[in-house]
Amino acid sequence: MKESLISIALCTYNGETHIKEQLESILKQSYTNLEIIVVDDCSGDNTFSILQQIAETDTRIKIYQNDKNLGFNKNFEKAISLTSGDLIAISDQDDIWLPSKIQDLNNCIGNKWLVFSNSAFLTPAGITQGKLVENIIPNTLTYTALLLNNVVTGHTILFKREFLPYVLPIPHLGYYDWYMGFIAAYHNQIDFCNKVLTRYRIHPGSVIQKRHSKILSENVKGEENFRLVYAQLNAFLSYKGLKPEDKLFIETLKDSYLKKTRGFSVNLFRIIMSRYDELFLNKKRKGLSLLNFALKFSRKISIKAFENRN
Repeated sequence: MKESLISIALCTYNGETHIKEQLESILKQSYTNLEIIVVDDCSGDNTFSILQQIAETDTRIKIYQNDKNLGFNKNFEKAISLTSGDLIAISDQDDIWLPSKIQDLNNCIGNKWLVFSNSAFLTPAGITQGKLVENIIPNTLTYTALLLNNVVTGHTILFKREFLPYVLPIPHLGYYDWYMGFIAAYHNQIDFCNKVLTRYRIHPGSVIQKRHSKILSENVKGEENFRLVYAQLNAFLSYKGLKPEDKLFIETLKDSYLKKTRGFSVNLFRIIMSRYDELFLNKKRKGLSLLNFALKFSRKISIKAFENRN
């Protein structure tokens, strides 16, 4: 029986250092019926030249270059729109895929819209260590667990084409993968494949390296983290499929979160104390540990020239 076509949407921007290794790891996949769509977002280095050279060696690769810079979310939206497979995987420009990645994700997705896997960190010295995701039980991720922190990173996901009407167009606010994970979880259409299938590169220019310290909101990390989470909550509220009661909860959470800019947010403290287990999966807390965390999470944060954009 012939394998179904699986598309890979890969976006590049000034990625000349690692793009060759990333593409080579994709071309070595044990699942071979692939369409590899690469969209370069006006790189100023040799990225597109490298893409042209590699594309000449394998007809599965199709490369495009934007006339103007679209930015992170909209470039991935364009790449996804150019795919034709019934299943679509996302690729960054600087990681290394394990050979069984697509096959394993395809085996795991079942009747869900989206599946995501684990990753191991790859240091600049080429050493693999640690895992990106901890304490996630397959088939248990709820949308509330994605409101304040993200575990669904783009380079780990495979999703079905039937999911696209729910997530397109991708909001300008926040991050596309966080939004996709939220929508899939909201409809109970997400699963976790607890295998390390990607070596996720840590270096100063990595998009996820810039994000990683911001997204894990359990460690309150200041202004950048506040802006990111607040923007993401607004992105979630833009989803037209929310039930009234769920929209009300997210609005209440967003408003309570905003109050941190004016002083200690009592409302946010109450939400964290009463719904911690729903909002944070990565570490269990009770008693004094929970109290201290809720106090820290709800305390005032100084934000310069913050604009409340709905």
